[in-house]
Amino acid sequence: MKKIITLFFSFILSFSLISQQPESDAIYEKIVKEYTLLEDGSMDYHYYKKLKLNTHFSFNRLYGETFIVYDPNQQDLKIKKAIVTQKDGTVVPSPENAFNEVLPRFAAHAPYFNNLREMVVTHAGLELDAIIELDYTIHTKPGYFPALMADELLTESSPITEEVIKVRIPASKVLNYKVFQSRTEPEIIESEVYKEYIFTFNAIAENTHENYQPSKNIHLPRLIFSSSNLAEAQQFLSNQEALNYKTDKLLQAVVSNLQKDSTDLMNIILKLQHIVTNDMNTYHVPPKYSGYEARSPIEVWQSNGGTQFEKSILLVTLLREAGIHAEPLALLPTKLYDERIGCLPQITEYLVQVNPLDREQMILSPTKTTDQNMIYSLNECTMLELNPSKLNIYSIQENFGNKVIMNGNIYVDDSLQITGNADLILFEKTNPYYQLFQDSSYSKKLIGGGVSSKDITAYDIINTAQARSNVSFEFKNKDTLKHQGNYYFFELPMCKSGVESWHINFLNSDRKTDFEIPFPLNEQYSFSIALPENMELINPVEIIERTSDFGEVIISNIQNDTAITVKRMFRISENTIPVSSYSKFKEMLDIWNEKKYRELILKKD
Repeated sequence: MKKIITLFFSFILSFSLISQQPESDAIYEKIVKEYTLLEDGSMDYHYYKKLKLNTHFSFNRLYGETFIVYDPNQQDLKIKKAIVTQKDGTVVPSPENAFNEVLPRFAAHAPYFNNLREMVVTHAGLELDAIIELDYTIHTKPGYFPALMADELLTESSPITEEVIKVRIPASKVLNYKVFQSRTEPEIIESEVYKEYIFTFNAIAENTHENYQPSKNIHLPRLIFSSSNLAEAQQFLSNQEALNYKTDKLLQAVVSNLQKDSTDLMNIILKLQHIVTNDMNTYHVPPKYSGYEARSPIEVWQSNGGTQFEKSILLVTLLREAGIHAEPLALLPTKLYDERIGCLPQITEYLVQVNPLDREQMILSPTKTTDQNMIYSLNECTMLELNPSKLNIYSIQENFGNKVIMNGNIYVDDSLQITGNADLILFEKTNPYYQLFQDSSYSKKLIGGGVSSKDITAYDIINTAQARSNVSFEFKNKDTLKHQGNYYFFELPMCKSGVESWHINFLNSDRKTDFEIPFPLNEQYSFSIALPENMELINPVEIIERTSDFGEVIISNIQNDTAITVKRMFRISENTIPVSSYSKFKEMLDIWNEKKYRELILKKD
């Protein structure tokens, strides 16, 4: 009885402690951000935060330090206040050794950017219920930024009680702005000298850490603004000296050596991309820390590294030297696109658009090699062509037919070895066209499941093109079927460029944000499997079918006499699954990934 009473009170105490746990590790009681464009073109940025700490984790791991990156050659940092107010009201100012300048981590291997500094502010006297206050300003010299602009995500890793963003510009200037996922409108104060826009946001929820949230954070509340329009921002990028694409003898030699080895345009394009992406360092320096400017291709080549913007210009330079027309692209999410707002922080990526004379348009990355034209990965993106003579802008809004279709015949002989053949058709995103073009044997790597590349005895690329490739295989398993007693197991073949490439193997039961899949897909399999007379399928699936307004899954494994007919289909037509449809999507994907539906269990009499 004593043990029972002790356990009961222990349970009550544990429940009480759990119920007293704060909902969040910390809470921002107030955040203030002020942007000011001065008459001489210089800019001031003022930041203030008041942060209350609720857990030990908040000050031991999350908020014990604040990091401020700036360029001391172009900017002046002044810290006005850095204090901690403890629970009993004791104010602990940060000591002198709490302020330490270091090289930002992203600039560690980028010599050209070693002038950047990161002020690490260590907050002293932290404890439960302590309040951190930090107040600083950064003054930027005229000409460093082309306009006063910002892309402000209105969420943090902890809730925000109130966030105030103030933007002040000369009365003669125009501020273009837009608020997303919020109905907040600014208070506008005008005088003869300045116009001030005051945005006040209240009760902002913390940002969840769920995987597979919509890319580019388009689902989060945000404010974008700029003192220039998009055409002016595009012109600024396009008119830079680096976009004159000048070469020297070293760059010319790179191209001429490639042309000696091959005259095929596709070969030259892909090899030049490989040189820029794989043989040169990529500096992951945010563009704002270079004033959104790029060094010349010659400088980038000589330093053996560059930012994504710089490497895109270098790749264009090499392509043009080879007589192939190309130009850089700046990408931004179509859902955030507004021609009135020239907000360069909105740009998510710099790519290269190639227009060979005898081939389809290609879009390539200057920082990573891809096995297919990137256009199939850029749905709902808007492209800014960086050509000063033609400021073209276009959006990609297409429902690409990303398909995987595999049909095959499989034979299980009396010795329990597997042989067979299959046809595989790949469309658009699932089609590794560039890989197949360079190495036809890559097709063997596309097959997985119960048939691996080492089991493929012959293959034939029937046709290959950017939109579609068709490959046939013959295979023979080197080993007999796995077995336990009289039970034998065979995993069905599958294509690795379909759902398997998503690497989504586990899904939580609940979801707070919309779920974004890597790409819409229609994946289909049809197999006829011949068995010896003394074998039978013991895990048949008559038919499993789930349908929704965004897709469907169908699975059927049925034996008739000595043959098994397998049908599998998984179709998802939408990139983003809303929270309201998540449970249905989870059910469909779980069925598709379920081992017992992907594996045949056979019994031998």
